Amino acid sequence: MSYTLSYITAQLGGELVGEDVTVTRLAPLESALPGDIAFLASAKYRKQLDTSHASAVIVSPKLAEELAGTVSLIVTPDPYLYFARVATLFHPPVVAKGGIHPTAVIGEGAQVAASAEVREHVSIGARVVIGERCRLMPGVVIGDDVTLGDDVTLYPNVTIYQQCVIGHRVSIHSGTVIGADGFGLAWDKDHWFKIPQTGRAVIEDDVEIGANTTVDRGAMADTVVCKGAKIDNLVQIAHNVHIGAHTAIA
Repeated sequence: MSYTLSYITAQLGGELVGEDVTVTRLAPLESALPGDIAFLASAKYRKQLDTSHASAVIVSPKLAEELAGTVSLIVTPDPYLYFARVATLFHPPVVAKGGIHPTAVIGEGAQVAASAEVREHVSIGARVVIGERCRLMPGVVIGDDVTLGDDVTLYPNVTIYQQCVIGHRVSIHSGTVIGADGFGLAWDKDHWFKIPQTGRAVIEDDVEIGANTTVDRGAMADTVVCKGAKIDNLVQIAHNVHIGAHTAIA
């Protein structure tokens, strides 16, 4: 895949300064080769440009004044954000291939959109609703009465317990568990008495959850991860927690 700088700026904005070269790959500034595009977000990395072979560099207006004439530039107020958008241009999201693999098990009353992709050995419980263009990778397990919005991606071996709600455009990475019981116990003289965990885990739109993370269901009220939150690998979200919109947790 290759793009001219003029095509990139037409799609993403920014100002082209210098020759309209064609680039085929994104690369770190220090290891970039001819045909690569890199970014320079901070003046403290300026020396790396002296030995870089990048054909183009994404820079801020302040650095562009110094670098004009040395290499082709895309000038933008936030080079790091622009780099992220270029990366998405080079590596667009995978599109679901509608269909259900013959090894998948679909529970009674489940509704699976025709555009959804259900891969090998997926288990979908009773009365589950799977939205448009969802991708359920091998080994995913979804409990009864779960709802998935549109454009949800569940990577291999994700488990969604019963009654949980997943919004639109959510990505959940391998091994994550949504809706397991919270740690609710009452002491009864000489032993622990388990408190039923009757709430849900609700994941709102545009959330991404890393691998091997757990989001426990609420004890009575719901555990909620609000719109746009980003959660890293190996994070434990306990019962009844409320994570606000666009929070990032590592």
